[in-house]
Amino acid sequence: MILRASHTLAGTGPEAYRWIQGGGVQLRAGRIERVFEGADELKRAARGLSLQVRDLGSGYLLPGLVNAHAHLELSHMRLASGPFAGWIGDILRARRKLVPEDYAQAVVTGEARLLATGTTCVGDIASMASAAAQGRRLRSVVYREVLDAWDPARSAASMAALGRALPKRKLRIEGLSPHAPYSTSAKLLGLASRLLSRRPMPVSVHWSESQAELDWLREGSGDFAPFFPASPGCSGLQLLEQAGLLNSGTSLVHGNLPQPGEPERIARAGSVLVHCPGTHRFFDRAAFPWQLYRRAGVQVALGSDSLASNGDLDMRREMALARASNPDLEPRQVLAMATHVAAQALGLGGQIGAIEAGQGADLAFHEGLPGNPEDALEALTSGAGQVGQVYVAGRRMQ
Repeated sequence: MILRASHTLAGTGPEAYRWIQGGGVQLRAGRIERVFEGADELKRAARGLSLQVRDLGSGYLLPGLVNAHAHLELSHMRLASGPFAGWIGDILRARRKLVPEDYAQAVVTGEARLLATGTTCVGDIASMASAAAQGRRLRSVVYREVLDAWDPARSAASMAALGRALPKRKLRIEGLSPHAPYSTSAKLLGLASRLLSRRPMPVSVHWSESQAELDWLREGSGDFAPFFPASPGCSGLQLLEQAGLLNSGTSLVHGNLPQPGEPERIARAGSVLVHCPGTHRFFDRAAFPWQLYRRAGVQVALGSDSLASNGDLDMRREMALARASNPDLEPRQVLAMATHVAAQALGLGGQIGAIEAGQGADLAFHEGLPGNPEDALEALTSGAGQVGQVYVAGRRMQ
């Protein structure tokens, strides 16, 4: 099949993006087989290969958006903002009222919203077996979460739950999420590292999210002190490095409070930093340190986090909030953060996130935008427009 649109955005990354007028893409076996650079080339190929052409009409065919961090199992929760430690308590109390089926249904609800807003791939943290096992409609890296609250009695049991790999599915990739250095002991981080040596998979870790985390890890003080034993007396990044978990296979989520030298260590390791603008705003946090990461050469991707700490899962909104928080961000840069850089964060770099031959056919068609392509990109990354058809692995989903 060939998809044709009035405008197609091909290429990978801000400098390589190119607008194609009247062209489109040829899909085969769930992948992009060919990108047509114009209407004449497309017509000749369609005649010669006797392929069906689906004309999407006037609008913009873009790579599907990639949400590098979400908790879809919490899509039924709506909590009030407030101090971070108190919010965690609210989450734990709300969870006590739920049964496994609630988490599985929440995944379905979250996926529907992602697809409706043009997202075709998600990095999803699953703390519950029912959420991890739930079938997926969009491409997903399902990070199975482990934590032990620095309780040695819980460490082995937490890892034992991961003894069996998730059954292989076309759209579901298994990942691992040691929750955070403050909630995951050095022992459990080591066990996770040993599991990865036998069963390699993408890793996602919450890191440097709040001052409470930093205070307890270094000094055993602050809001987390009543809930954990003696502090390890070091930084979270140091714990990850010691366990061998700071590398290109790990994405670090939040990173709101990097200490001197940490962005450079992350850049050298090749880890991607995932920023969640909606959650950042929900907790009314201090300005995100964009420039520190940029100067160090850290790749920054975008995610939404959960609906328990955000008003929506719409990645167009996340792009708009990112731009609002940093006027220096250009539309092409922020689109990259929500497409191919986010794919890198999920271990899918070069496989999805761009309209290029050989990549997965994860695509979204956007309408209701200005007729000039660069103006359209400006509007899209400011939250405007409507999502028309959406394709995941070449299959129409929306």
